Amino acid sequence: MKWETVTSTIGQTVYALWNNGRKLVTLVFHPGSNAARIEYADEKRVFLIRKEGFRKNKTVLRSEYGMLIAQAGSENNEHFIDLNEQRFFYTIDDTKETSLTIYRGSKENPIAVCSLDTPASNLHKQYRNNSSIQDTAHFSLLMGLCWYLFHPEAKEVKAEYSL
Repeated sequence: MKWETVTSTIGQTVYALWNNGRKLVTLVFHPGSNAARIEYADEKRVFLIRKEGFRKNKTVLRSEYGMLIAQAGSENNEHFIDLNEQRFFYTIDDTKETSLTIYRGSKENPIAVCSLDTPASNLHKQYRNNSSIQDTAHFSLLMGLCWYLFHPEAKEVKAEYSL
């Protein structure tokens, strides 16, 4: 799978998640409102990405109705996302091309590996310096991928994904 930048207009960027030449998800991120609009099949959703908690140290994803969908954090030097009452871990690797790996127990058995067509140096530099994905645009790609992977309709279609 791969996130690619489709277009960029004033104030927003449009990404598409591709797998084997087929567009799976479209995500439009608007940095002014930190809103991610996701379109999959016939469903269109709006998610708000916010900093919450004491000292605004948690990055959370809320639905258009304000309900908490997911939150990101770090524990034992591993970065995680809590989604649907389940914990998933993620890593970013930029050895060949920038890729995002989502896994549960071990990195050797990933749930999904997705390459990122974004400025790799910016994302990885930020990831190293801040210990997690702090930029809301990149966080929206991570959350968009997780939302797609665990969407009830998508579970029927997919098997294990890789680059």
